[in-house]
Amino acid sequence: MATSIWKRVHLTTAHSQTHRLSGVVLPAFWLAVFTVVVLIVSYTVRPVVIVDVGDNRDGAFLEQFNAREIDAAGPFERFDWPVGAASVTIPGNRQGVWLVRIVARPDADPIILQRESAAAVNGVRVEMPRRSGSEMFVKIPAHIAAAPTLTFELVSALVGGETPPAGVPLAVELAPARTYRWSTDQSEIHFPRLGQGSWIVRLDAVVAHPDGSPVNGRIQINGVELARLPEQPQLRRLQLLVPAALMGSGDLTVSVQADPFRDPRPLGVLIAEVAVAPVASPLPATVMPPPIALGLALFIVIGMFACLALLTVDLQRRRWLDATGWAAVAMALVVVGAGWALVVYRFPGGQMIDRLAALTVLSLALTLLMRPLTRWLLRQTGVSVTPAFIATLLIVFLVGFWLKAIGMLYPYFVGIDVFWHMDKARRILFDGALPLYYSTNSPLNETTMPVAEWGRNPPVIPYSPWFHILATAYAIFPWPMEMTANFVSLLMDVSRVVLIAAIALKAGLSQRAALLASVTYAVLPVTYLLHIWGNVPTAAGLWLSLLVQTTILLAWDRLDEWKVQVWFVPLLLLTFLVYTVTGVFTGIFVVVLTLLIWLNARRGPAWQALLPGLRPLWVATAAAIGLAIAIYYGQYFQPIAEQTLPYMVTVFTRGPETVGVSRPPFLEYLWSFMPHLGYHIWPNHYLYYGLAIPLIFFVPGYWAMRSQPLLWLVASAWGTVALLFLIAGYRISMVDKQLFYLIPLICLAWAIMADRLWVRWPGRLFVLATLGLSLGSALWLWVMRISISPVQNY
Repeated sequence: MATSIWKRVHLTTAHSQTHRLSGVVLPAFWLAVFTVVVLIVSYTVRPVVIVDVGDNRDGAFLEQFNAREIDAAGPFERFDWPVGAASVTIPGNRQGVWLVRIVARPDADPIILQRESAAAVNGVRVEMPRRSGSEMFVKIPAHIAAAPTLTFELVSALVGGETPPAGVPLAVELAPARTYRWSTDQSEIHFPRLGQGSWIVRLDAVVAHPDGSPVNGRIQINGVELARLPEQPQLRRLQLLVPAALMGSGDLTVSVQADPFRDPRPLGVLIAEVAVAPVASPLPATVMPPPIALGLALFIVIGMFACLALLTVDLQRRRWLDATGWAAVAMALVVVGAGWALVVYRFPGGQMIDRLAALTVLSLALTLLMRPLTRWLLRQTGVSVTPAFIATLLIVFLVGFWLKAIGMLYPYFVGIDVFWHMDKARRILFDGALPLYYSTNSPLNETTMPVAEWGRNPPVIPYSPWFHILATAYAIFPWPMEMTANFVSLLMDVSRVVLIAAIALKAGLSQRAALLASVTYAVLPVTYLLHIWGNVPTAAGLWLSLLVQTTILLAWDRLDEWKVQVWFVPLLLLTFLVYTVTGVFTGIFVVVLTLLIWLNARRGPAWQALLPGLRPLWVATAAAIGLAIAIYYGQYFQPIAEQTLPYMVTVFTRGPETVGVSRPPFLEYLWSFMPHLGYHIWPNHYLYYGLAIPLIFFVPGYWAMRSQPLLWLVASAWGTVALLFLIAGYRISMVDKQLFYLIPLICLAWAIMADRLWVRWPGRLFVLATLGLSLGSALWLWVMRISISPVQNY
């Protein structure tokens, strides 16, 4: 009898495993077939690809070229700037890109044009290729130059800063622009995953050296020399045929070789434009996708489907299609979108294939790593959760990671400040700049405090170099440090969905409320902004502060255990050292939480039971603060006493105007946040956060937390810190960091109310509509911000 039961159980288990395997293998097979079909259809279209060399979008194609250059392709046309006027308007309707020279008046302060101003044309900030104290050169893109009129004005170098004084410019001079680059002795132009068949390559080039010496220019295609360039001092169009025999891989690499002239740069050939056009070829060569592109595409699709399949197997089966089947349908739609991108935008679509393959490897590793980590973290809450809950939470994590990571891998993505931060890390690593950045005279302190926000005599506020010290480790990877910095920041950001879920479960909220809080964080537009701004130290500091708060909630009853203290103290120390502002947030949070626990201890046994946790909390905090002072902050005691405290007393008692900073009235300052809370860009505003609906439910959701003493007090301390720095931000520059600090709490409070709305269909539709609005608005913001990224001049 027992043997019979064992056999039935064994057969049932084997059948279940076989069914699960077939439920993954069959969708993967059909996905692979579908991917091949889509790629074949996509590569039947053979586009013309044009690279405007010297333009902002050329860097993804070029290797070993000199920096971008722009000059006038004709005479300048001069327009006088009226004396004392803030702007000047001139006729437009101009074709192509234009170069503008803004000339300063002889008596103008040279620092204004050189450093403290930027140029705007028709209200849009434009690129300034070069400037001095007396001249500013401005590049006007073709779409702006085509406007009926062009209105020039000088604006603050810092968005939202103080407008430069009127009367600085003397005249505006315009000329049609020519953009170009000089090649070196061995420069390359890459068109990866272009397609098979024959092509024509066209170059607009000047094959001549400034001193008339021989150039000896040669062109190689995929390693085979096809032409020697005729020497000529004028810009000429050169064409050569690339036979299908050289395009078997589907990749096109144009190598430009020359004997360089040194000025001291190695100057080879001046190239203004490169174009590649298809030539009629036999059908098989033009239909079949490049072998490497096909292989990588199959790996990407099957690999990303495998990530989802590892998670969806734990979800409940549905009547029509199980979760794995829906994952396959979703991936099929993604494949269709990718095929469309290859047809309409062969580049940068083709350049994304290799990057997405690398992302797939990372995604597989993350999926395998996050499953046990998430289970371990959720066990610390003491709440038993279903496998379906963990799977859904990790799907939210993974999809959120993909949406942001794909944007970061776009060839023209620029996290605005990332290069600046990684430059400091490189200087520490290669130039021995650590003593300078570690001193009280560190340029980090002053360069992050613009005159418009702090005045010409700012206080001494430590800008800890510890983020940059730790970021030197990024140099071990074979790709740019900026890429590593972006992705480390991204992983910190998307892992917040798991931390928020853990806080919600520990607080006694339902699994549905925990998921709603996590999903809300994942779709908020505001979470995309720090990535496009490149505020990687801020993102790291915010993540560490949330990790501290999560630890306090999850391990409150065990904070006195040495096993907890041995890693909690280093966590606090990192929080204090990595980013000064969020370190201050955390220190004040601990103080406020302590006061609130003391004040509420009389309310009953549940509240009084929190008192024993204060001692180990302060033991850890005191140890971390003492170490932070000994390691870095102790050297600032004297300059803070001598300069910072008098500055702060002046600002908070007599107003910021006394230090040369202009601030609006307090109510106007508070009202200025309102346009940013919506889901679109208002006129004359440049950003939005997408927080309006969750904020409406914040107060009732926060009030509903009062039944959970520890959560209630942690949330109260959390909100108090944000409120204190909101008020402080009226007097000193905070750049909305208190709002970013508060976002996880906003998500938790909103989720409590959304969970209650979910029980009825109208409420459920409202919650889903809110999440859909947030996601759509976030993706629009992400795409829009990437499209206007200020590309580095490389």
